[in-house]
Amino acid sequence: MKANFQTIFLGIFVAFFVFAVMIFSGILPIGKSSGSSTLPQGKVTIWGTFPSSQMAKVLDPLNSRTLIVNYTQKPEAEYQQMLIEAFASNTGPDMFFVSEDMIVKNKGFIYTMPYASYPEKLFRDTFIDGADIYLTKDGVVALPIVVDPLVLYYNKTLLANEGIVTPPAYWDEVFPLVDKLTKKKNDGTILQSTIALGTFENINHAKDILSLLLIQGGNPIVTRNVDVLSSNLKENFGLPKPPIESVIAYYTSFSNAGDSAYSWNRGLLNSTDMFTGGKLAFYLGRSSELFSIEGVNPNLSFDVASVPQTRGTSTIRTYGKIYGIAISSKSANTTTAFGVLGILTAPDNAKAIAATLSLPPALRTLLMTLPEDPYLYSFFKSAIVVRSWLDPSSINTDRIFSELISNILSNKLQLNDSVSKADDQLRALLPKAL
Repeated sequence: MKANFQTIFLGIFVAFFVFAVMIFSGILPIGKSSGSSTLPQGKVTIWGTFPSSQMAKVLDPLNSRTLIVNYTQKPEAEYQQMLIEAFASNTGPDMFFVSEDMIVKNKGFIYTMPYASYPEKLFRDTFIDGADIYLTKDGVVALPIVVDPLVLYYNKTLLANEGIVTPPAYWDEVFPLVDKLTKKKNDGTILQSTIALGTFENINHAKDILSLLLIQGGNPIVTRNVDVLSSNLKENFGLPKPPIESVIAYYTSFSNAGDSAYSWNRGLLNSTDMFTGGKLAFYLGRSSELFSIEGVNPNLSFDVASVPQTRGTSTIRTYGKIYGIAISSKSANTTTAFGVLGILTAPDNAKAIAATLSLPPALRTLLMTLPEDPYLYSFFKSAIVVRSWLDPSSINTDRIFSELISNILSNKLQLNDSVSKADDQLRALLPKAL
């Protein structure tokens, strides 16, 4: 009886939330003349890794005599552990930002909004296609807010020096550029590199890049059938051989000294440092790195483009992080939390959050008009085609992909054996049900 009452009670909360979404998105014009009369009442805490100074620009105006929204910035490296400890001691936030690598780990802490209250159709019509990682068989676990896609940063000076007008649109177009853009000493020491591919430890976002290549090759990495997650690393998807074998062969060719594509090795600086130092022509990085790149080297002449695509396919894809906001299943302020979530994901506030974070929004309507700013133009275009995957443990999957590449480069295992081992390791991390 108690469980049924709780279910009905939470159902009312979700109904209020959907109602709030419709009000603040302009679908329902209720309360337009009464100012804060439609605002939820109470106090909620939100955790995330985004800077407090930036989030305050959007959240502070919401505060009033009847509503208090507190945001706490947590260090990214410790964020997940802090959430676990806080929820264990009942001191966790009412709402918290999540990404694709936090859904599985936090399933016990997230309140799932049932489809009866928040229809799947409404979700899919509102948010980008890649946001479906937040959909389960039972409902919606978080509402997407911003996207941080992988893009291609390129050094305009290095390209111009070699008469190269545009960055590569396809991966196979990188090969002919290696002879022009990679500079070596007589002893073979690399002084300037074309692109950071081939190793793992000294390539920033190496797992993201491998994920990008796999997704472009038709391998979603992890799939969900109802509530069962499965690893697909070694699946061939009807092709002559598994996509991962072609991906690994392409990726590692750039660190093979005997290959014509040789342009990278373990002895080089981190890929970010190489690019900001003007010694790397193409850098695969996230949109969120723009300001840090500019800050490290204000004199660097660079631009941004969409990542290269796989030739022969009509589907355009990039990989990226899709940040959403979830409501804690342990919150004592659920009513207020649903109301605040409705406000934050309404177009005006979602646009404000995206703008203050300098990231593309996850709402379809906000991506319909591409910005004039050349950087944001590329970011928005990339956000539309972002895909991700349900990473059960970012630390452990980093190790799996790192070991996979290491086994190939060291000839410790054959390619198919390395892939099988990685698939087994990933499978072991996946829960029996989500």
